[in-house]
Amino acid sequence: MKNINIKIGVLSMIVSLGVLTSCEQENEDLLIEEKVAVSEENNLFQKGTCDPNEYMLIDAITGTDYNSKISTMIDDRSCSYDYSQSKYGSSFNWGAYRLNSANNQSGKLQVRMERSTPKLNYAHNKYIQLSGTVRILNAGSVDDNVADTSMSDNDGTYMAQVKGKHDKIQGKESRDPAIALFIVKPKRRDNGKGSIIYENGKVKEFKIFSEQVTKRGGSGSSGRKLVYITTVKRNKDFFVNIKTRFQTVNGLKKQYIDYTINGVSKTISVSSKNTADQTTVPIETRIRMGAYRCKGGVAEILWRDNLNVTKN
Repeated sequence: MKNINIKIGVLSMIVSLGVLTSCEQENEDLLIEEKVAVSEENNLFQKGTCDPNEYMLIDAITGTDYNSKISTMIDDRSCSYDYSQSKYGSSFNWGAYRLNSANNQSGKLQVRMERSTPKLNYAHNKYIQLSGTVRILNAGSVDDNVADTSMSDNDGTYMAQVKGKHDKIQGKESRDPAIALFIVKPKRRDNGKGSIIYENGKVKEFKIFSEQVTKRGGSGSSGRKLVYITTVKRNKDFFVNIKTRFQTVNGLKKQYIDYTINGVSKTISVSSKNTADQTTVPIETRIRMGAYRCKGGVAEILWRDNLNVTKN
């Protein structure tokens, strides 16, 4: 990352809650969750520090921050890049979230540049909603013969994810689990197993999937599934709306995720089971956005200045 003067000193040290180990087999290592849980308000780091395996919460940018409605702070483990803003040839201001797969460290947490909404504790009919316009310029890609619908596929970059803590966390489950992630993958030939489709030397289109947990705390094909949502053209606007909400149904505490992406709307009823098949209770939720995960090449996801967060 570029050398930039320290904006704010470290206010407190990260408290480790234990290192997570992976129970995934073969290539089913799509996502390794946060290995520590920290207070996003109290752990601030200097810009210019580079370690993909530490929680690097820093002031996103000096001056006008066009994505500040979600948060002015950014979890920056991108190393090669800083958060930046540009019009990108349009009449609007865009926040750029860029990743370089060269910054990944084998067996460790993956490169990312993300912001997070405030946390919402469980309460009946309460929700957090994030909406805005997105463009995709690049998403991580790896040459292989694995279908893009497989949890073993290493292509793709997450543009957003919904977090959802629960009780009865098992030993190998994340202490900061994702319950639904929205992943962008370069469109390939041969039903998603062949070569990337290019136009004028650039990826022509991107397929967007929701990666949903089938068990809370789950990972790989035994705990998650990919559901196709839509296909978008490179560098073309599409609208994103994601809501995570709580509801008590027949005395049971439930969690739902409603989303509309590029005009496609669906509702996810989040599993109440953990990896030990125990019935759990949702405790809190939040939404992260930006760019997360790049196992090959580079990724660049743009969020426009109409980004908005609603919480009730």
